[in-house]
Amino acid sequence: MALRRIKLSCQSFQRFGALFEMPKSPPIEFSTDRLLLRAARAEHAAGVFMEYTGNSKASRFLTRGPHPAQSRTEAVINAWGESNWTNSDRFVWSIIDRSSHRPIGLFLMFMEGDSAEIHYGLGPAFWGKGLATEAGLAVMRWVSEQSHLSSVHTTCAVAHDASRRVLEKIGLLRDQFVPEALLMKATDAKLDGWSYVWRRTD
Repeated sequence: MALRRIKLSCQSFQRFGALFEMPKSPPIEFSTDRLLLRAARAEHAAGVFMEYTGNSKASRFLTRGPHPAQSRTEAVINAWGESNWTNSDRFVWSIIDRSSHRPIGLFLMFMEGDSAEIHYGLGPAFWGKGLATEAGLAVMRWVSEQSHLSSVHTTCAVAHDASRRVLEKIGLLRDQFVPEALLMKATDAKLDGWSYVWRRTD
């Protein structure tokens, strides 16, 4: 009996220790068939601003509204991009089109303990092609197979059908209806939302 207890304790210790071996920061880069998700750099700012962050259509369901100037995009990249990758629990990747090498959007992850919040977006010219799903699947594969995270969550506007479909395709489940969940800073409108969550089951 004592030997069995020792064996079980060793197995538990090994599992516990494995958690500490998992990287706390996500990878600098993810590669898919059509995309490269690269820890955002200052030189990406112009393209990201032109295609995505400065585009009012792309910001319709975002609480932040369109960035008024490229400098705002640069500030986000400087705070959460490659230059600050190991000193922060907030991370932003530039979504880069492999065929043109152009930055076309952003993917963001905000970690807190063993949980993370995700956000993503692409320029309107790249909608409807499955690219957001492709980017999200790459990140969520790392989350499920290699990260220490036990849950991933986000909130999406009820009216944002396309984004809700992406979340479901990459493995998040619709959790709760949240009235007036999203305050649109540009208009002061409050949009109802759905919370979405992925939870580790192994």
